[in-house]
Amino acid sequence: MTPPINLAAVRIRLGAQDFYIPASQVGRCLLVTQVAAGIPRFSRWLGIADEPQQGWHLHLFVPASGVETGWYLWGQLENVMLSSDTIFAVPPLLAHGCRLPALRALVGSEAFSPLLSWC
Repeated sequence: MTPPINLAAVRIRLGAQDFYIPASQVGRCLLVTQVAAGIPRFSRWLGIADEPQQGWHLHLFVPASGVETGWYLWGQLENVMLSSDTIFAVPPLLAHGCRLPALRALVGSEAFSPLLSWC
């Protein structure tokens, strides 16, 4: 039996929803000190409801996404290690109808969260 492989990732918590991005794809994340026009909200880019204004107001950059300005979000970020036995392929029926950008896999053991990747 092959031992599980770990993936270094960043968990983004927006309200009650978690999202994961491989850590190698996250360029940087800064606390927002001054809001600039033209920077999209991460939740709107994902096509989901705006997150509650709890946690930190952050400016996230993921160069591989092609979104040069990065995104604003209210939430929490945490570096985590994901074991390959908690990462699952997106079921074909869900993949066919899903409009969530960059969805590549699901993470979890009981409840599932999106793993976003641009590679």
